This record gives sequence, C-alpha cells and structure tokens, in this order.
Amino acid sequence: MLSKLMPQLFTWVEVHGASRNQAYNWNSFFVQNESNSVRALIDPLPLSESEIQQLDELGGPTHLMLTCAYHERSLTEFKRRWDCKVLVHENQVDEVEFTFDATFADRDMLGDLLEVVRVPNVRHREEVCFYLKNHKGALIIGDLLSGGRKDSGIPDGKVGFNAPEYLVDLDKARLSLSMLLHFEFDLMCFGHGSPVVRGAKEVLRHFIACDAAWEDFAQRREEGFRLNPELRKLHRT
Repeated sequence: MLSKLMPQLFTWVEVHGASRNQAYNWNSFFVQNESNSVRALIDPLPLSESEIQQLDELGGPTHLMLTCAYHERSLTEFKRRWDCKVLVHENQVDEVEFTFDATFADRDMLGDLLEVVRVPNVRHREEVCFYLKNHKGALIIGDLLSGGRKDSGIPDGKVGFNAPEYLVDLDKARLSLSMLLHFEFDLMCFGHGSPVVRGAKEVLRHFIACDAAWEDFAQRREEGFRLNPELRKLHRT
C-alpha cells in the first residue's frame, strides 16, 4: 500500500532482512505537483495490484526517474504500462542499460516540483538526490545515506552509512554532504532504511559534524578493505 509522507509525496516498500531478525525497508517514491501535471516515480520497486490501482486513481505517473543507475528496479515494466517519460541524469547515461527519453542536469527542475541535486564523491559517480520544494521541504536520497536499519545498526530517526568501504573518500564525502545543508527540509527519505520524518536538517547537520562517527567510519572502512582488498584498488587508496 502507498503511504503518504507529505501531501505531495508517497512511498511504498519492500522489507528485507526479516529472516535474520534485521528487517529494514527498501523504498520507492511517487511525487506529484499541486496542479497534478507532473507525477513522478522515483527508484520504482515492484507494485502490487492495489498499489497500481492507487496510482491510477492519482492519475498514473508521467515520469520515471532514478537517484542512481543501480535503482532501475521495475522501471522498464512501468514505462510499458503507463507510457511515461524516462529521465536520467547526464552522468547516468554511460551506466544505464535501458532506453530513456531525456536527460537532466544538476539543479534542473521537473516542473515546479523537484530540483535535481548531484552530490559527488560519496558513492556512485552518477548519484543524485531530489529536493521537493513545499512548505517544509523534503530530500529524496538513494544510496548516499541510509535511514534507520537494524542490519547496519542505524536507529530510526537517524542517518548513517551502510558499508563505508564503498565510499569514495571520507573527507570528500563529508564535504559533499554538507552542500545539502544549503536547502531547507524537514523530511529525509532514502532508498534504504526508515525516513527521518521531522527535524531532518538538524539530524543531518549533527551527523556531518560528529567527528567520532567519522572516525568509526574510517575504522570500518579499513576493515572492509581488509576483507575485500579489491575495493582498495578500486579507490586507489
């Protein structure tokens, strides 16, 4: 079932890790502007028949968009079903393996609804998030950060990294994430993990400023390299 996070923002989930008693959410999003002329699916997971009916009642999607190329999920199926436009970031073009209709660039707007924000030097080269402009503001984040998830020890209402060994560079990642603090938002939601539903900007500010957390990420990153030396070669560290 689609759940409403804000008047213009809905989500649906797949639950992973339940068999290990570490259940956490994979998330997808549907956003629509006030005039209902733009209706976008972001990082689209499979939908149940009842969820499809809900979307049809909302008018059906006009656009499909990804935070990163790896979140293609059910995009091709939904493109066929609704004949909506597939938009990818210009940095995603070399990564995607599906047909798309157009590209967008950093700080582009989809209608008057979503602003594209590219955040480099964190994980994937083509990673972007989407800023939803409304009275409180929301950030839709893919793999840059995780929300609350038991398997990674991140409490609900907080943010963190899953597998910091995949981060490009900790200092660069910390600096890049700081750019998100230029936006006004009360909600952060993620490709993986539970959303931060209030006070999200302060949660992110505290996360970026917490030296102890980043020291822990550095230690976990080194341990990840020890277990998988190929990652060290990938990052040339």
